[in-house]
Amino acid sequence: MLVAAACIALTALLAGCRGAPPAGFLLRPLVEAGQYAVGGSGGRGPLRFAARPALADLEVDHELRPVVLTAPAPWSWSGVLPPGAELHAGAQILPAAWQAVRRVELAVAVRRGREREIVQVAASRERADPRWLDLSADLGRYAGRQVTLEFSAFLAGLPVARRGANLVAWGPVAVTTGREDGKAAAAASDEAAAPAAAANGLSSAARRSPPNIVFIVVDTLRRDRLTPYGYGRDTSPEIAHRLAVPGTVVEEAYSQAPWTLPSVVSFMTGRYPGELLGSDLATYGIPAGVAPLAERLRRLGYETGGFLANPTLHVGAGFERGFRTFFAPPADIDWIGKHADELNRHAIPWVEAHQDRRFFLYVHYIDPHDPYDNPEVVGNLSPFETSYSGRVAGNWVHGIYSGKIRLDDPERDLAHLNALYDSEVHYADRFIGQLLGRIRPEVAANTLFVFTSDHGEELDDHAGWKHGQTLYDEQVHVPLIMRWDGQIPARQRLHGTVRLLDLLPTLLDAAGAGGAAAGAAEPEGEGIDLLPALTGRAPLRPRPAFIEGLSGGPLRAAAVLGNHKLILFNREEPFAPKDELQSYLWRHDLGRLARVELYDLARDPGERRNLLEGANPAPSAAAPGPAIQARLALLETVIDRRLDRALPGLWLLGDGLAPGAHLRGSLVFERPPRGWSPYFLGPRDRVEASAGRLRFELVGDVVTKGLRIEGDCGRLERIEAELDGRPLPPERVRIGAAASYSGGAVAPAALLARQWPGAQGAGEPAVLRLWIHDTSGEAERRTEADAETLRRLRNLGYIQ
Repeated sequence: MLVAAACIALTALLAGCRGAPPAGFLLRPLVEAGQYAVGGSGGRGPLRFAARPALADLEVDHELRPVVLTAPAPWSWSGVLPPGAELHAGAQILPAAWQAVRRVELAVAVRRGREREIVQVAASRERADPRWLDLSADLGRYAGRQVTLEFSAFLAGLPVARRGANLVAWGPVAVTTGREDGKAAAAASDEAAAPAAAANGLSSAARRSPPNIVFIVVDTLRRDRLTPYGYGRDTSPEIAHRLAVPGTVVEEAYSQAPWTLPSVVSFMTGRYPGELLGSDLATYGIPAGVAPLAERLRRLGYETGGFLANPTLHVGAGFERGFRTFFAPPADIDWIGKHADELNRHAIPWVEAHQDRRFFLYVHYIDPHDPYDNPEVVGNLSPFETSYSGRVAGNWVHGIYSGKIRLDDPERDLAHLNALYDSEVHYADRFIGQLLGRIRPEVAANTLFVFTSDHGEELDDHAGWKHGQTLYDEQVHVPLIMRWDGQIPARQRLHGTVRLLDLLPTLLDAAGAGGAAAGAAEPEGEGIDLLPALTGRAPLRPRPAFIEGLSGGPLRAAAVLGNHKLILFNREEPFAPKDELQSYLWRHDLGRLARVELYDLARDPGERRNLLEGANPAPSAAAPGPAIQARLALLETVIDRRLDRALPGLWLLGDGLAPGAHLRGSLVFERPPRGWSPYFLGPRDRVEASAGRLRFELVGDVVTKGLRIEGDCGRLERIEAELDGRPLPPERVRIGAAASYSGGAVAPAALLARQWPGAQGAGEPAVLRLWIHDTSGEAERRTEADAETLRRLRNLGYIQ
């Protein structure tokens, strides 16, 4: 240890002798540290203000920034500019000041001795709807020189009495190192750090400081429409060139829900959304008791910026938590029609100003969400098609989805809509390239890039449109590309099932949050660390992906592992649509979705051949072969155990019933149940509840099924059951975790089980299982209802 410490000290000394390049500055941290003088006072630090500045957080143009408030009088910074210095500054006045001010003009000048040069000016007359004024300037010609940067704001029409007030909000203001000299500085830093790391026996990953993290999400993006995944049209050259070629393409990544709110909640928290969200769409946000990714990274010292173009991801539902700078649009249907260039207008000034600090940038583009329209579409023609003479346009999609519009020429109209969708992907790709191009090469060299989508989009693949209603691959099999130079191999393809909720522990490990061993669960989360597999240190452990609908209507859930996928639809669940849209979607889904679907994704990637087609509860039905039965049982267990944790109540399950077998019985309760819900029951199953008795008849088929009984029923006074007309022995009735029923009344405490009961117990296998999920000691993490979330979903057409 002493030798290692000595090596570190010697390395630091040698690096100091060579001389570190002069640093730039970032305004807000200097003011927070008191590194400034006021007026003619001595003070300390490189900043000088005419009056004492103040710290605040100001929202302008829906973007919240941490700012320094100053009077309109000029303020200055003095110091030696770094090699290749670049200035990045943003400012605006307080909203109340616009009542008197007619025009705002900002100016930045460089003073060196008697020489003074104005290097940048910005002006605004937008009194009704002002924007942040962002400006940049190349100061490389002053590199290595002692200069004073003077920042001034002219407020036309401001009364004399208010000229001493802190009305101007500056933020961010930074002088950063330029590209070429930044490369040299980074190389010198790595060279100095390498001997000490080697002396400590550190791996190549440990030799580096924690990386910057850039997390890019493209809303509603199908995996199969990207160039790196083999699509025939070159929709994504920038993503291919900047991320896939120098990084790793993950082949089998799955979102945890087929629409935005639950999917983003999941990958931002590392948890399955069904554990955090209630049954009401108004509860779809990040719970107060769960720290999202940005909050955790901020605790680790990251500067955090979040720029989200989807209006459902709003302040108040938890999506802003942890971001010092945060942009989210208003609840306006017009915002769905805005594009990637609008989001870059907010994100690029932030990333340019923060490249000399460790940062976490989250950018969530709304393209290619419908309507399928952008500046590349001219005369209703996508650049990916040569002609189209029909009437269908990109803004027809919601009408088609809701059943109000029919296609005149389905074959040609569908090809046209696909071309319009592809142009949306291409447009987003162009501005992703623009964003990534603003990150200096030496900064990108130690940046972990993550590129993915919250969900995909159905384009009549299974007789439906848009997203949220089904769990087929076009909606939930998402792209995932990760790049980290020198750590994650270039041009690699990673095979094996990955969940988006695995991203949180992966990024926390990279950030130095005490990364767990390969495959270990992140504390208080569900995901696993993918870095060992991504870097080649360990194989990817087989882990199933669970996916849930969570969009209203009957329960639907899926599980994927390897090449097989099981989808269950609770067709018998009572459902009362709340509006015309829900009613149409419900009827449509009943006509196209089976109760049980199993697919071999390797042989049938389009999910056209249900391996359980024709499987039904009739006695003559042929049972699936042993291999299919084994895969079905594994995937069914994944679904059952996830839903057990998310759905409360007393569970009644027919376990291991042979196809066509009849399990009949009744339960007598101390108090009448509040109600009951079917759990993937078939059309021949029967349940009847009256007063304190519930009668049931379950007909065996390919899946385990049953029901949930709701409410506080007190004791279970009596259990009666028969199998194929013969009384069921008490030992074949299991209660709680695994105990055999011994007859008589059962107290609620005896029914408790920590998880979905397995096949434990001696003797013959169980036929009837009864239990209540034991939540004692588990933290309550459900999101509270938020009226603004409901309002936004309604304004955006998700509900009526």
